[in-house]
Amino acid sequence: MEEAILSIVKPQSLSLVDTISAGYQALNRRPWALLIPVGVSTYLWLGNPLTLSKGGRIATGVNQALDLLTSNPQVRQEMAEQILQRDLRTALAWLNLVPVLEPLTPGNNSIHIGGPFTVFSVVALINLLALLWSCLFLALLSSAVRYEPLAPAPLLQRAVQVASTIILALLIVIGMSIIVGLPLLAISALIVIFVPATALPIALGWYIACFWAYVYISFTPEAILISRAGPLRALGHSIRVVRHNMLSSVSLLVISFLILNGLRLIWAQVAVNPLGIAAAILGSAYIGSGLSAARLEFYRDHVTRLHA
Repeated sequence: MEEAILSIVKPQSLSLVDTISAGYQALNRRPWALLIPVGVSTYLWLGNPLTLSKGGRIATGVNQALDLLTSNPQVRQEMAEQILQRDLRTALAWLNLVPVLEPLTPGNNSIHIGGPFTVFSVVALINLLALLWSCLFLALLSSAVRYEPLAPAPLLQRAVQVASTIILALLIVIGMSIIVGLPLLAISALIVIFVPATALPIALGWYIACFWAYVYISFTPEAILISRAGPLRALGHSIRVVRHNMLSSVSLLVISFLILNGLRLIWAQVAVNPLGIAAAILGSAYIGSGLSAARLEFYRDHVTRLHA
């Protein structure tokens, strides 16, 4: 009897290598999930970029802000051109969770938008579409991670539910940030005004605080998908998983960041002709999707151990 009790141990967590490998195995069980990142990347390369109009009120505001930052006309002009030529389809797609390969050079025949209402409407539409295709993409991957059979109608319904839950979780985070952050920001501003030498340490402190806040809530989408949790529970699950697995959580996030950003240099060398662009889009979609699935596997493995 004692031997049987002693033989019952908590399941061992997967190593990072095993987690990433499991992610790609899950992707291989749902290869058609690649259609979403491939399709989005293809649209970005073939479609007309959306840029800010150089004569609009927003462009005027950008130039006025740059006047306060630098007095060098050449630097100011270069910074203004970089901002105004940036493709809004990727720069403002804050809710996109799909790995995409952005065009390496600014496209021709840009569609210019200038009015604040127009820009706001375009940004809202971009993020709504980005969230929907992201949730469909992640729902496909999570069904593979959970070894669920593929059923199109429930999958679409699940994607919409996940999107609404992510929006609620985002609103909770924004609300808490305002409640906690505004008083601290006001105190920081007062300290900097009276003691200017503290500006750099305070800015560094805010950067570190924002970084760790991101780390702790970074697995919220995975909690919504794997644990079928609501917004508050999903945030709690993410914080708990990171708190109990700090080193491995940060390692996975950092490794994923380094892989994706490092490979951009390779894709830039590959995407020099139509065939190379196609290969770069496919390669980027596969590697990025595998890492997305690895995050789901990581969360599933560690939340299972916590509840064991």
